[in-house]
Amino acid sequence: MMDNSARQSIEALFHPSRIAVVGASPNPGFAHSIHRLLIKGGFEGEIFAVNPRYSEVLGSPCYPSIDAIPGGVDKAIIIVPSHHVLNALEQAERAGAKAVNIIASGFGEQDDEAARERQRAVREFAERTGIRAVGPNCLGIVSTRAKMIAISGPYQAFNRGPIGLVMQSGLLAYSTTLPPMDRGFGFSYVVTTGNEADLEAADFIRYMVEDDETRVIGCFIEQFRNPEKLIEAAELAAERKKPIVVLKIGRSEGAKRAARAHTGSLVGSFEIVDAVMRRLGIVRVNNLDEMIETLAIFHTTKLPQGPGVGTIFVSGGAGGLVSDLAESIGVTLPPLAPETAEKLAAVIPPYGTVGNPLDTTGQVGQQPEILEGSLIAMGEDPNIHTVIYGQAFPTRVDLATPAGEVIRSTPVRFPDKVFLIASLVTGKIQPGGRYDIDPVEPTTEIGGVPFLQGMENTLRAVKSMNDYAEFLRNRNALPKHQAAPSDVADYAREIVLAAGGKPLVERAAKSVLSLYGIPITQESLATTPEDAVEAARAIGYPVVLKIESPDIAHKTEAGGVLLNIGDDGAVRSGFASIMSRARNYAPQAELAGVLVQEMVPKGQEIIVGMTQDPAFGPAIAVGLGGVLVEVLRDIQIGVPPLSEYDLRGMIARLRGAAILEGVRGAAPSDVDALVDVLARFSQLCLDLRDVVSEIDINPLVVFERGKGARVVDCLIVPKAGTGA
Repeated sequence: MMDNSARQSIEALFHPSRIAVVGASPNPGFAHSIHRLLIKGGFEGEIFAVNPRYSEVLGSPCYPSIDAIPGGVDKAIIIVPSHHVLNALEQAERAGAKAVNIIASGFGEQDDEAARERQRAVREFAERTGIRAVGPNCLGIVSTRAKMIAISGPYQAFNRGPIGLVMQSGLLAYSTTLPPMDRGFGFSYVVTTGNEADLEAADFIRYMVEDDETRVIGCFIEQFRNPEKLIEAAELAAERKKPIVVLKIGRSEGAKRAARAHTGSLVGSFEIVDAVMRRLGIVRVNNLDEMIETLAIFHTTKLPQGPGVGTIFVSGGAGGLVSDLAESIGVTLPPLAPETAEKLAAVIPPYGTVGNPLDTTGQVGQQPEILEGSLIAMGEDPNIHTVIYGQAFPTRVDLATPAGEVIRSTPVRFPDKVFLIASLVTGKIQPGGRYDIDPVEPTTEIGGVPFLQGMENTLRAVKSMNDYAEFLRNRNALPKHQAAPSDVADYAREIVLAAGGKPLVERAAKSVLSLYGIPITQESLATTPEDAVEAARAIGYPVVLKIESPDIAHKTEAGGVLLNIGDDGAVRSGFASIMSRARNYAPQAELAGVLVQEMVPKGQEIIVGMTQDPAFGPAIAVGLGGVLVEVLRDIQIGVPPLSEYDLRGMIARLRGAAILEGVRGAAPSDVDALVDVLARFSQLCLDLRDVVSEIDINPLVVFERGKGARVVDCLIVPKAGTGA
């Protein structure tokens, strides 16, 4: 359960008995809009206006201050100029308020010290009094269960339903509520959080996860301020099989600037946040239209048992369009089972097409048995887990017609399959399929799921539903890599601290990897040419020579690497050459000697790294070496702890993943060994998160399947200020 103080305050925000509208006015504006909607929405508690200029506003008794209200209030909605807000907060404290919603702007979103100080004062007030605050710089809150529309906007009413919305942008609340409500969507709660001086998005996500009426949570997020709260809320949501759908901005530089200007906060690494959300099972969407369709599809009370999608249309052209979109989005349209094709051939007109997509032809409108036979055949196909029945345009279905009866009964007949109705385009929902007959029992939902609109966003929503179902199936199937023994972790930390804040030399960095069972090259440090020859003979020719210096992190740039050294004479001359080049490159550098290293066999080069995110801590990157990572940026990010399932998913998402399976006659790579190295590396990064800022393994050579992998080079950079 969430913190009791936060829960009680959010309860007061969503379910108050007595509300004060501070700054109430009979004139148009935010205060008037919220006050009017509270009344029009049928709020059953008491509403008080606060404004010293009036004795009554919109029929509500008006008082000069909050603490003048007899009996006090549970909640104060503060809509006054920013320089009056702190005084209103003090009044709310004296009135016994449990929570406040600060609509006013002029705080941390402004780039001036006075505004930032006002926001700090709000935070300090909440900390001192325990009176929790939403905002400032937001539009308000909706609780349909409490019949409380305490939000500014062009609303007439709010449909009650299973969607909870948490929006860091107030304006986008209009986009995600008004058009969907025209389609019959309903909401449990809507909250706009603004600058989040106190309560933040993750607090409300957690509350909605614990709320029985809310079944799916939609969020517009500029920044997650408290990673621990987000992680706890998301893990609880996964336990309760309650999807969280997030539209997160910050990919482009423009979006980052906009977020800073709007919230006064910095946007974290987009890729790292993306990886965190993937690990937690948070559903990521790319735009508002996709978000709406994804919220619609998660009205489903059952999830598909596999990825196979069957599609039914009355047009071959529509089927071709859907087939192209499905391939580009990654939705699987599997071939129909032979017995399914046989059943369909018996009901589809000869000028139709039996396949997936299925073309029933327009004759389906006159012959409901075609629709019935198609839906039943798709429902019985073992390769199909979700069935989409396509409309040309958004229209209601009359359940009282023969075709409507088929649509009504199909989800009940196949309880293990998901059935959806979707139109190729978006738009106003038409009354029915025929203009000359009024529908008797019109509906815009099937099995509790609203009819979807726009085939591209529909298929993206289907992909999200399939991915979420797979996440839940695999969530507990594979254990996380076991924590390393504490004495190994302590020893690893000692090696890092002994570097005195400088990057670890390759040999020391590899010794850290070796503690975790990560395979490294055989090597030895030589301080003289003869030492180098002795080491090379012990290792076996050919060998590699590398400069060892704590002051030269990039050895190749210094001319400090020689490959494929084949005999004693080449070792002696190579030793002298490397030492000379290093002195010329960095005259002041400390040169420890030359590292003599085995020349590893050929294999697939992999780059593995760790970087620190200010919010989420260590993040692991993996990519195929060479041009694929340097030019195409073909990398995948994961945030530990990572399970084997997570790691295999990272590898599979690489654009060049097929190379690891073997192409053009090349043998498959040892992916199992790569996964094992990444799992061990994940634990290492967690153990050293407070002393290491960066790790680069470049390359990790992965050999043929069954032959393992080996780290050839490694750089570990301690955090600033870390040292013995």
